[in-house]
Amino acid sequence: MEGNNTNALLDVRDLTFSFRTYAGEVQAVRGVSFTLEKGRSLGLVGESGCGKSVTAKSIIRLNPEKPKGLYKKGEVLFNGRDLLKISDREMQKVRAQEIRMIFQDPMTSLNPTMTIGKQIVEGIVKYGDKTKEEAKKIALDTLALAGIPSPEDRFKQYPHEFSGGMRQRAMIALAMAVNPKLLIADEPTTALDVTIQAQILDLIKDIQKQYDTSIIMITHDLGVVANIADNIAVMYAGKIMEYGAAEDIFAHPSHPYTWGVLQSIPPEDTSNREPLHPILGSPPDLFKPPAGCPFAARCPYAMKACTQLYPRAYEQTGEGHWCSCWLYHPKALSAVNPITGQGVVRHE
Repeated sequence: MEGNNTNALLDVRDLTFSFRTYAGEVQAVRGVSFTLEKGRSLGLVGESGCGKSVTAKSIIRLNPEKPKGLYKKGEVLFNGRDLLKISDREMQKVRAQEIRMIFQDPMTSLNPTMTIGKQIVEGIVKYGDKTKEEAKKIALDTLALAGIPSPEDRFKQYPHEFSGGMRQRAMIALAMAVNPKLLIADEPTTALDVTIQAQILDLIKDIQKQYDTSIIMITHDLGVVANIADNIAVMYAGKIMEYGAAEDIFAHPSHPYTWGVLQSIPPEDTSNREPLHPILGSPPDLFKPPAGCPFAARCPYAMKACTQLYPRAYEQTGEGHWCSCWLYHPKALSAVNPITGQGVVRHE
């Protein structure tokens, strides 16, 4: 999918990013393109190691220096400005004021030697025009908005004095205190129990509505983005395999990898004793990615063409819904979508 929406807040075009290691070059992100409009949300979904987090960190230039990260090609247009071409100082300002990121483990992001309040105030004052008193008021308001009880007391406490769920709420408060245009949440609920997960997801939805913030939600669990994402991009081996509105992805999934992910989700009905269907095999070696579809070696529908040439994007049910799969070529073998029970519709 090509990013060509001139009204987009974020327009990622053919982003390609690698890591240079002693063993060779890991092609972690391979030609990723998508757009995100103001106030909208995107779920970036796929199994561990598929390139979701690297894509997000590439957008805001946060990938580690070792192993050495290489931007091979592509553009990241944020409000029309290519973030890959601005200076490091300008990028720091963008990360401080306009694009904030929430990480999976708050303890690796929060400073253990500083109180939560001081960290939020410092983030507001450093690149803004607020006084410390004004910043403190904003910090207290944001802590309250994040659902943290007794914000005056919590303001003075250190990260280790918070529970896991409260630390994640503090991270959200820290991110939202500057009212960013884009919030990137990287597996924000993985380390939390189910009840706290639901509360954090509800909080992110509420914040999006209140601030009209755009959100990229990164997760390996399609269920997490079911009620929070407007659009979903399904990633595998550094590529987007399927993209569309969330309702279309769930109602009419089109790529065999998406089928596999959906079939691997445990049912909500605990009385359902049907066995899960795991995706057998392992992802490809990204030191030497396959020439064709990267999912071909694990795909029960794979044909000869799948191993030789990467397929183009074929339009699917729903506006803007597409997937890259040879099953939709007019000369492809017959196949039945295991989710819908309907035959695959081929395209000229």
